[in-house]
Amino acid sequence: MIRPQSSEHPVYFEHYIELVKSNDVLNELEEQLTTVKQLFSKIPSDKEDFKYAPGKWTIKEVLGHLIDTERIMAYRALRFARRDKTPLQGFDENNFVTNANFNERTLHNLGVEFELVRKSNLMLFKEFNEEAFGQIGTANGKECSVRAILFMIAGHVFHHLNVIETKYLIC
Repeated sequence: MIRPQSSEHPVYFEHYIELVKSNDVLNELEEQLTTVKQLFSKIPSDKEDFKYAPGKWTIKEVLGHLIDTERIMAYRALRFARRDKTPLQGFDENNFVTNANFNERTLHNLGVEFELVRKSNLMLFKEFNEEAFGQIGTANGKECSVRAILFMIAGHVFHHLNVIETKYLIC
């Protein structure tokens, strides 16, 4: 798949898209299943509710945020791929985390949910053809292609895995 051009996504997606090194984003999304499972399985139970600074999320909340974001982005990709031109609203990720009660769940349970969401999305994304990947829609007042959304999903996970490894697991 060709990488999304800067005209295909909001500027704030660029950081995430740059984190995806391969053009085979579907393979990257699949490989992340193993990467996520490996990283979260080695987190000690006493770190699951750890915040590296005041006002930051716990590790459970980070994983919950990844799940919520992937669901929302996949929904956008589906709507855009089906040529739905209805502008979609944005979402407040902090509000989502605050109201999700992720800390009341186990990290294992959240890991299983991430895996199920990702596998479901992969089934959907693998059925899109090149024409679908190029479809453009509007979300949060910005135009974006389906292709850019897939790269953003992968890059968003890479970003947060890096944050977990460098901010949460170094103590």
